[in-house]
Amino acid sequence: MNVTVNNRFAALLAEKRIKERRNISLQEVAEATNVSRQSLYKWENNSVNRFDVPVINALCKYFGIKPGELFEYVPDETPAPKKPKKK
Repeated sequence: MNVTVNNRFAALLAEKRIKERRNISLQEVAEATNVSRQSLYKWENNSVNRFDVPVINALCKYFGIKPGELFEYVPDETPAPKKPKKK
């Protein structure tokens, strides 16, 4: 069974832009969180393959959320192969 953990950074940033009725650049987020713009770009494109605690902490503070709200668990829909029965 394959499992994917997606981050919700892009969705959270879009929600914040709508709520505040303004464009929020990655540079602005980088300055507010002290996370590099390059790292935020990877988060925005869901291409992060290692989740660092200081970055998670900074993003949670920025969005005012808990870590569980930053991630989405997506299980693979393919069922695991059945094991043969023992005789």
